[in-house]
Amino acid sequence: MKIFFILFGIFLLMSCKAQPQYYQQKVSSHKEIAKIYFQEGRYAEALKELELAKDTDKCDAETFNLLGLVYMARKEFVKAEEAFYEALKLDPNFSEAYTNLGSLRMMQGKYREALSYFEKALSNPLYLNSYITLTNMGWAYYQLGDKEKALMYLQKALNERARFSKALIYMALIYLNEGDLSSSEFYLKRVLKADRSNLEARYYLGEVFFRQGRLDLAKEIWESILSISPESEWGTLAEQKIYLIEKLKANNS
Repeated sequence: MKIFFILFGIFLLMSCKAQPQYYQQKVSSHKEIAKIYFQEGRYAEALKELELAKDTDKCDAETFNLLGLVYMARKEFVKAEEAFYEALKLDPNFSEAYTNLGSLRMMQGKYREALSYFEKALSNPLYLNSYITLTNMGWAYYQLGDKEKALMYLQKALNERARFSKALIYMALIYLNEGDLSSSEFYLKRVLKADRSNLEARYYLGEVFFRQGRLDLAKEIWESILSISPESEWGTLAEQKIYLIEKLKANNS
């Protein structure tokens, strides 16, 4: 029985061949629509488009990688893992899929295993988005208690993409956790200089101001999050912080 399954897998790989241009365009169209839905948080609709793409071409690795991302966002980790592995079976050099598998392991708290996937992603000399993987490696090392390696990998990421917001935010969080509020403020302001709408950077900058005792500034920046996106995760957190400030002021009055 095992031999049957092995041979079946080989048959599937051998059956993958270049699709006519019409089908390539159809798959591409479904994937692009799915990406838009994914960015908007409309995961069910994204899945529907990706299933249509998969029905058109079962050998497109990117489709399975995108399916994995959607399932990961829905916290359906088993399905996400299966999709990423399928992407890698179709394209063993697919660095994005290795990076996403590593990100999945980080969400599960398996940081050592995450690092092994990140290293596989970086082993591909043609990988164009290595700064994303380097950023994730930095945060994984920080979670494992290695601040020195964390900062090293985050700096490598910033050397490749100086304005990459996630690397800057992770830098800021490390310094925030270490009590270096001025350095944390510096990196968060770098994020907001490039992207004033970044809610995560706004939230943590408010936290920096709060810890510095600059309560009016903290409240102002958290209120700006509520004005931009009150229903978001960051909006909910900001609302809680504003309530805390008002409570502190009431107790001191």
